[in-house]
Amino acid sequence: MKKILRLIVLVSLMICIATTDVFADYVLDENHSQILIPKTYEVNKIIKNLGNAGFMNDPQDVFIDHKDNIYIADTGNNRILKLNPEGEVVKVFDKADGVPFNSPQGVFVDQEDNIWVGDTGNQRIATLYPDGTDRKIYTRPDSNLLGDNFIFDPSKIYVNSVGYIYILKGSTLMSIDENNNFRGFIGANKVNFSLARALIRMFGTRSQRDRTAKPEPDAYTNFTIGKDGMIYGTVVSSENGEQIRKLNPVGNNVYPSAPFGYYGEIYVGDGTILPPSFVDIAVQDNGIITAVEKNNCKIYQYDQSGNLITVFGGRGATKGTFQVPSAIDVDSQGNIYLLDSSTGILQKYEPTDFIKLVHQAVFLKEEGRYDEAMNYWTQVLKIDANYALAHKGVGKLYYKQENWEDSMGSYFAADDKVGYSKAYKEYRHKFFRKNFPVIVLLVAVLAAGFITVFIKLKRKADYLAHHLEYDDITI
Repeated sequence: MKKILRLIVLVSLMICIATTDVFADYVLDENHSQILIPKTYEVNKIIKNLGNAGFMNDPQDVFIDHKDNIYIADTGNNRILKLNPEGEVVKVFDKADGVPFNSPQGVFVDQEDNIWVGDTGNQRIATLYPDGTDRKIYTRPDSNLLGDNFIFDPSKIYVNSVGYIYILKGSTLMSIDENNNFRGFIGANKVNFSLARALIRMFGTRSQRDRTAKPEPDAYTNFTIGKDGMIYGTVVSSENGEQIRKLNPVGNNVYPSAPFGYYGEIYVGDGTILPPSFVDIAVQDNGIITAVEKNNCKIYQYDQSGNLITVFGGRGATKGTFQVPSAIDVDSQGNIYLLDSSTGILQKYEPTDFIKLVHQAVFLKEEGRYDEAMNYWTQVLKIDANYALAHKGVGKLYYKQENWEDSMGSYFAADDKVGYSKAYKEYRHKFFRKNFPVIVLLVAVLAAGFITVFIKLKRKADYLAHHLEYDDITI
């Protein structure tokens, strides 16, 4: 009987393990340890077999237009696919200006539904009208600022509201206008100064200087433009915690540096240790930033202040996981589309009620509407009482209300040392201001007592010293 009970328990445990979601959603604490949170996204559609259009081959880009139509740069098949919001192919574009596409790596659709294609292999940007007829072709700009060896091989492209065309080009983003005039490079990365390299170049021999590698800036891997008009980009790596960047109109990064020194997580596996490497980024209208990392195949989501909201996904061959992520985008409903270049699969992640509450609270917080955000943070904490970002949001509201004690409590629950210190500083100031007369009286009493004791001890010492001088006492 005991053996049967043990067998039943063992089988039950195996079933539990088999049905447990290995890739559970989580956030990271200050020690970079994973803290599990409720499910934030669930896959509700997997797009692979395209019917008469066959299968995708090494797709490199996905773009969701303002009508939630899906456009995919099916690079290996030299075509652009248009899918309706239900994931059904409605159009296939395979050429422009009479020339077949050659390894197109980028696609963008403007507000007039014109299609912009980064026709990488043909070294051009091809644009089509919504029905697929030719619109305009952009080739290498004629500019003295571009060297003779400059190759115009656009991959990812984006057009802003005033018609400037931004193109991913090496370590920077290149810009041209509607007339194909070169407008410059923006968002150039800074190269850190190296004293050793400088000394070698100043005093070393020619062979030593030749062996000194020329410093190269971090290369952008992808970018997008948010509703706020800012350029959001990802870089291969960064020593200053700036893998995710938000460029203002003059090209300066205004996004906070990562609190841990890097966004994402260090990848450890197969005997290798790799820094985080993001391959694409998407920004929702509410400011939520979603980026996908290629080493651990995780999707990371942040707010405008750099706070981590959720981590989900993972490497695998099951629903919700992927092999080689190549692109990501978000539709008007907050659904995330993840493109896998290795399997040729597009997965649609639908937000859960929990993450919708978090997003609304974050949006209201960013808008400065803290009282309204409080209601959503409260609902979030009813679902997950340990969700740190919610405690931080509540703490900030209490701080704005000058409720320092409750603010300290919320920041403590969030393990936010900076917020707690700020609230404690204000609490201490309030305490001293409120109890100033009592504190002054107490200090005066203590000072008087100290002086009295000091005087008595001094008299006692004088007495002992006087009698010691006349040998009246022995010490």
